[in-house]
Amino acid sequence: MSTLEGLERDTRLRRIRRLSNAMKWFVTVLLVLMSVASAILVFMLLLPAFLDVPNGLLDSAGLERKLEEVPVAQRLGLSAMVVLAFFLLRSIFWNLRRLFVQFHDGAFFAPATQAHILNAGFWLIAYGLFDILSDPVSSVLLTWDNAPGARRLEVELSGGEFFSLVFGALLLVFGWIMREAASLADENRQFV
Repeated sequence: MSTLEGLERDTRLRRIRRLSNAMKWFVTVLLVLMSVASAILVFMLLLPAFLDVPNGLLDSAGLERKLEEVPVAQRLGLSAMVVLAFFLLRSIFWNLRRLFVQFHDGAFFAPATQAHILNAGFWLIAYGLFDILSDPVSSVLLTWDNAPGARRLEVELSGGEFFSLVFGALLLVFGWIMREAASLADENRQFV
């Protein structure tokens, strides 16, 4: 390899490391903010009087109700949905953070890199499926105490669900391709 090719390669690697490091810290901040937001939302749902928000409106799946009107059991179900949504999001972002750490370290073909790509894809697909099901489930939870004819089942698709499903599948395929590339690189090293 010539000196010019080596310098270009070093420049590319520095750029990858610099951006990966910045993204690692950006995703870390997002993880902290998500943890705080999920705790506040669950706390508000479970103890609205404590936070002086009982007259606040609960808007879910296109339905609005005053928080104080929703029975505790239903708010508990909605809280479980919030916890599950944030768990899925945190799983996605944790794997992305670990992926950026691997890229920063230059471990492009390491098994851990492939695992984090595959895990991020899996969790993105899980979040997309959860997102599709969350509106119908939350609308039923929000109107469960209504009279039988006044209960509602709302189904809404915004496109974000499909983005999560498609991008998650793309990450899975990319992870499988990386696994094959690493296997081929290993075979080539053994052959030489």
